[in-house]
Amino acid sequence: MNPVFPSILSTNFFNLEAKLNAFAASGIDFLHLDVMDGHFVDQISFGPSLARAVRERFRFGLDAHLMVSNPEKAVPQFIKAGVDWISFHAEVTTDTGGLLRRIRDGGCRAGLVLNPDTPLERLQPYLAELDYVLLMSVFPGYGGQSFIPATLERVSFLKKEMAARGSGALLQVDGGIHPGNAALLKAAGADLFVVGTALFNADDIADMINGFENQLHWSRS
Repeated sequence: MNPVFPSILSTNFFNLEAKLNAFAASGIDFLHLDVMDGHFVDQISFGPSLARAVRERFRFGLDAHLMVSNPEKAVPQFIKAGVDWISFHAEVTTDTGGLLRRIRDGGCRAGLVLNPDTPLERLQPYLAELDYVLLMSVFPGYGGQSFIPATLERVSFLKKEMAARGSGALLQVDGGIHPGNAALLKAAGADLFVVGTALFNADDIADMINGFENQLHWSRS
């Protein structure tokens, strides 16, 4: 699996199809869907109808990151839309374990998201139930933000904690990612890299993806 997950939040939607064709030609396997409700975060992005439309036209895996105040209502809609992975924020639900099980019972991989100022200890009761963890390296809600350097220490600490507890969950990072800090994050223990502005603003998408893959020492072969 290609570790670069493009976030379509950063796209000009009039050009989305062309971008998705470029991703497909460049060996991207997963798209990251930043779903924002205008309540948990200020902005509103898109809903399950976009996921469904992408699923009908492309063969990407779909990773839905629910930045919403009521993930209990959103999760069934995204399962029905055909996404493959669903993550929600630890800050917004009182029945985290129940919602993780609901996602997995719906045939999706289940993830939990932490904001940069949320203690990593919030994950500990759920590590056995998680397929992946998403650490935000910016505060959610806006594209184009700068990477928070303290994320490197959080990634390193969490990866060691996961190993000590026998967790096989993947560790994903999202926010201000570019080839230079992607290499540092990989060295700290990150597995997956959500990339928005750096990728969508690139003059040559294939070249940018190749730059990420080289820094991450990843190749399809």
